[in-house]
Amino acid sequence: MKIQSTLRLLLLTGFGIVTTVSAQSANPYARPQSTPNVSTPAKGNAMNDLTAFATGGAKVFESVRGDLTGEGRSDVLLVLDPPQTSTEKLGQGPSRHVVLLLRDEAGQLHRASANILIVPCSLCGGVAGDPYAYSRIGKGQFTIVIGGGSRERWTDEYTFTYVGAKKDWFISSAVRKVFDTDTDKEKHVDLTAKELGTVSFADFDPGKLPEVALP
Repeated sequence: MKIQSTLRLLLLTGFGIVTTVSAQSANPYARPQSTPNVSTPAKGNAMNDLTAFATGGAKVFESVRGDLTGEGRSDVLLVLDPPQTSTEKLGQGPSRHVVLLLRDEAGQLHRASANILIVPCSLCGGVAGDPYAYSRIGKGQFTIVIGGGSRERWTDEYTFTYVGAKKDWFISSAVRKVFDTDTDKEKHVDLTAKELGTVSFADFDPGKLPEVALP
């Protein structure tokens, strides 16, 4: 009996390891566990404060809190899911909306900016699944990460920095990568603010950036 119990424990442990590895390899763009600034949508009263900004049938997919302007307040980055229909197909559908909310001195949140081009639809990530990975907020800046693909996995990371004189956020870094899961070949492009130009968060269009493709 003792030997059987030991064998059962080893088998269960082994299956647990296999399951973990499979989950990680299935979604290589999953958010890192060590990212402290990323939070899932809140529930209850905290959630009700944010639903007012999800208009036209949209739903709050994720909310991330942090200091978006560097002024020491708890602002919010929202990722909104637009209304879905039964006609969406793989690779098609409306993009998600990313909305920036600033908190005033009275503690109230106000919509400051938004972008409807950065985060693709939930079905636009290919075999890798949902293309939205995570967002994080630093002092006066924020980063949005997306990814997808099948054999060739791609990932994009966009960082925006707040400019107090203009009271707006501007693209300051863009990192685009592609990785072949069969050959382990990888290619990436790092673009700086100088190369990207002066483009506000609301006007930023990833489709205008250089494509990254393996030879």
